[in-house]
Amino acid sequence: MSGNSSPLDEFKRCLTAATCAVAGDAELEVTFSSDSIRPSDLSENADKTKIQIPLISRDISTDEAAISRGLCDSYALKHRHHDAGLHQKLLPDGDMASAVYNAIETARVEAIGASRMAGVADNLNARLTDYYDQNPLAASDDPAEAPLSDILQLMVRERLTGEVPPSAARKAIHQLRPLIEKQAGEHLDALSECLTDQDAFARMSRKIIADLELAEDLASDHSPEQSDGEQNESPEDQTEDGTDQNDDPDMENMSDQGDAASEMGDDEDSSDAATAAQSDEMSELMGEELGEPSDAPPRRNDLSHGLNNGIPYDIFTDAFDEIISAEELCDQDELTYLRQNLDQQLSHLQGMVTKLANRLQRLLMAQQRRSWDFDLEEGLLDTARLTRVMTNPLHPLSFKRENDTEFKDTVVTLLIDNSGSMRGRPITIAAMCADILARTLERCGVKVEILGFTTRAWKGGKSRALWLEEGKIRNPGRLNDLRHIIYKTADAPWRRARLNLGLMLREGLLKENIDGEALMWAHNRLIGRSEERRILMVISDGAPVDDSTLSSNNATYLEDHLKAVIDWVEKKSPVELLAIGIGHDVTRYYQNAITIMDAEQLGGAITDRLASLFEN
Repeated sequence: MSGNSSPLDEFKRCLTAATCAVAGDAELEVTFSSDSIRPSDLSENADKTKIQIPLISRDISTDEAAISRGLCDSYALKHRHHDAGLHQKLLPDGDMASAVYNAIETARVEAIGASRMAGVADNLNARLTDYYDQNPLAASDDPAEAPLSDILQLMVRERLTGEVPPSAARKAIHQLRPLIEKQAGEHLDALSECLTDQDAFARMSRKIIADLELAEDLASDHSPEQSDGEQNESPEDQTEDGTDQNDDPDMENMSDQGDAASEMGDDEDSSDAATAAQSDEMSELMGEELGEPSDAPPRRNDLSHGLNNGIPYDIFTDAFDEIISAEELCDQDELTYLRQNLDQQLSHLQGMVTKLANRLQRLLMAQQRRSWDFDLEEGLLDTARLTRVMTNPLHPLSFKRENDTEFKDTVVTLLIDNSGSMRGRPITIAAMCADILARTLERCGVKVEILGFTTRAWKGGKSRALWLEEGKIRNPGRLNDLRHIIYKTADAPWRRARLNLGLMLREGLLKENIDGEALMWAHNRLIGRSEERRILMVISDGAPVDDSTLSSNNATYLEDHLKAVIDWVEKKSPVELLAIGIGHDVTRYYQNAITIMDAEQLGGAITDRLASLFEN
């Protein structure tokens, strides 16, 4: 650091150098203004050579530094991944429609950066959280009165990155989410498939705008200008100019704000290199790490996941996996709303719950009946026969002993498939099934754990982005970011976890499913329990599917692993395994399985299956 430079000056220099690196343009300037900037305003500034952000206080705090970095990241990503001419060409008429169109485009470019750089994702989150804390969204049931552009931007961001909206904006999103999902849910889901193709993404945005009746869809004469060769390339494997990501030297040099200044390309001049070197000094001044480690997360080849049974199973990286409780994925207000929806669909099944509970309770109580042997020479003193000793002192004392009961202390884990193919009626049935079983077994004194499994992103997420950066290693193994959800722990009462089950009905939660690893995760949690009898019940709709993994390995990679896990659990584990197929036959995977097509079948099917389990 220069002796004449203040910490604030050094931070500004580092911020400018990092922004230039992320934007891929060494000529960009970062200026400071007293004006506030809306998150969706950035699309209008993407083609400028100057980036303007709010003034930074002289005693800059950690939070303020993150917010400033987030603003610069937004501009830099827009500068790099946004074609202003193409954007303007497809811009719809009308203030509301154009605002929504701009907001969705902002969500796109930020999602590209957030999915590839963890530091950038953190910076963008800090910026959004700060903005909506200061400008909370007003909730309204009427789209005409609601801040629709902000709501759509956050909903699209949630779909593309898996990041939940800031808490100050969730109530407004919660009010309009059902309506928006109903009208435009199909096209919202399709956005992730064209993330890096601005033309295709913009056209899909226009379909969403048309779904919401804000503007007409694009006319038929708006045809893509791509050549046939360009259209045949996968959007995920190319950048906006059609080049492969792995051949893009700028992309290889991209990093989060703290590291970018020290990782600018070799083509930078000596003054830029000097500025980059000051980044590390600035991190010490700020008392924080401004960047992420440059080393890639380690690959893991854990034979325990393949169960060492001759079927190989690799995991490219588990650095982005998460095990998370339901409360952390959704705020309390939305959980309450989702639970109310589930209760409405459960209302006509209350009688079935009572009958099921009564039947199982009688069955379990019958197994817990106690019997005694009397007139023994040792054991517990039989006080009922003391009168014989009183009347005849020569009569020996009588003892009794309780017979051992065959009933074992039991715990049941419900593992629920939270994949996109379960969307709609299947996931509703699964949530109802979990609710009925949890309440019923709790009444019978049996502890119940409820778990869910999905992925954090469609088509690979950050794991795939890392794989692309490392040069597309052949047969990388599992290539997506796992999300394992804890809805209810075994020791938590049902009343405390009842709201969590509504999360299964939340749009945007259900993505891909990697069943084998989820089954081992649930199994290992059961093995750690102290109960004598452990039962694992899987609720699914069929085979494991993850496009990213299957496109980079053999077509039966995940299915082979699932079969191997099931075979090992069924033959070698003390855990009892059974499955319920929702709308699909799962008997080709599980020996002990049933299939139900509708909620009306839950009562008889589940009662018979559980009764047979406990009778055995």
